Amino acid sequence: MTQSKKLVIFASSWNYLEKNKSNMSPTDAAHKAHSKISTSDTQPVSKPQPLPTIRPDPLSPRSIQQVPKQTKHLDFDRLQKCVSPSLHSDPEALSLWYILTTSLLLSFHKEKLVADLWRYIIRTVTNTNDQLAVARCIREACLKSSTLVGFPRAINALIALKTAIDTSTPQLSSILSSDQSLRSPISSAQKSSRGMQFFRQIYKQHTGRVLAAMDETSGGDLTYFAINCIYGELLADHSIVGARDTGLLEFVCCLADDCAPQAKGYVSTTYVD
Repeated sequence: MTQSKKLVIFASSWNYLEKNKSNMSPTDAAHKAHSKISTSDTQPVSKPQPLPTIRPDPLSPRSIQQVPKQTKHLDFDRLQKCVSPSLHSDPEALSLWYILTTSLLLSFHKEKLVADLWRYIIRTVTNTNDQLAVARCIREACLKSSTLVGFPRAINALIALKTAIDTSTPQLSSILSSDQSLRSPISSAQKSSRGMQFFRQIYKQHTGRVLAAMDETSGGDLTYFAINCIYGELLADHSIVGARDTGLLEFVCCLADDCAPQAKGYVSTTYVD
């Protein structure tokens, strides 16, 4: 089975997370509860009347909060085995599964489960230096995923990760907090150059067509933003999450977020064999 097919299966296996989402928003639930009061109950009357008895709506926000939630645990063992067996010949690629898992958690609005991912990994990764490497990879995956799935989700995921580290491996907290920015020392010209280089590496012979389409739809602003900010600032830094893993991260985020045209663009890159 090719790596691209495995990634499709990998991402698809997370679809059950969507089932945990409520089918009714709190606003809709509240509206439904209030609609049960008839017009006659709310009109003024000439003499005092007993207040109408309103049965609590099982779908109201308060009722939903009172129902005990069933805790569902992700099968990280299965997710790891989905990618890792084909990567034993490349030790540096063994981090790929939790990089992609991080991206998928953000894509499916489950960024708080990044804490569970961390606790799962440190069960077997006990060396301090190795734990630091894992933490930095997950942190970088959150940052890079933010360009595709949303900045607020990345913030929530990073907070969840830090909280988990503080409680489970507090000896790492001060070390990670003292890390310096990977991007601030680099000049704008260098970022623009590396952004265009990585963009061309991703889209190859389609680069010109993609850039032209972005120019045409945005008056050039989308192209500038993509090359200088998304690629130059974030995605083109490969000191922690390399070029191949970054390309796969982008593919998985687009696939999980049901952006088929964008996901298709990454399938043809050199990052998916």
